[in-house]
Amino acid sequence: MLRFLALLLLCLPCRGGDPVRADAQRVKSAAAELEKAWKSEAAADRVRAIQANGNVPDPEIVKLVARGLRDKAIEVQRAAIESLRFIGQPEALKELQTLAGDERPFKKDPQLHAALLRAVGQYGSSSSLHVLGDDPWSVADEHVLRARILGLGRIRSRESLERLFELMKLAGAQRLETLMPDFRLALVVLTGVDQGNSESNWQNWWNEQRSKWKVEDAVPKLPRELERKWKDYWGEEESDYRPKKRSERGRD
Repeated sequence: MLRFLALLLLCLPCRGGDPVRADAQRVKSAAAELEKAWKSEAAADRVRAIQANGNVPDPEIVKLVARGLRDKAIEVQRAAIESLRFIGQPEALKELQTLAGDERPFKKDPQLHAALLRAVGQYGSSSSLHVLGDDPWSVADEHVLRARILGLGRIRSRESLERLFELMKLAGAQRLETLMPDFRLALVVLTGVDQGNSESNWQNWWNEQRSKWKVEDAVPKLPRELERKWKDYWGEEESDYRPKKRSERGRD
């Protein structure tokens, strides 16, 4: 838990909107370890180097970690995706968006594709609308579609809301049966309104509200069940709602 909180603090932008940067000595040390790892033929060495140094918030580290996005070893790709997902740097988002724009490398591994799209969505940036929302049915895997839907739900904009309703309309009955809980979660997060898992209820509500609805900047208070699902998916503040076993209380 302490490691998670430390990583989260590294990812927070400093006042004024600029991303946090690491001190020069830490960057130098991390860069040296990553450079050494990229010379190794063992995928495990590259994974360890990314996991140990991939949370150092600096453009140089982002560039070195991003090499792993196109590594031949899937475990290295996964490590790089997760590192760039949480590092909180604009350069990392650009690397993720660039790779996500080309679906060819992921045709045989939709779960890796889903992990990449979730990493893009983690930033909640309107610059990711096209990556998450364009041609959504090109890969019909439910994990990929969930990453698109929940990623759009993380982007607090009118356009993101519009895209979700359009996707819902085009999904078709068979897909909706599986995806409706994800649509519901994303829409509740964006609107603070809950129309359940009924596509028709949501569309009727939107038809009534569309001309006047405004997406608020802050995430509304969510029902406990939906809050848990949302935070579980994005890896946020687990201690706020996950009760500890008696034997674990006080350890942190």
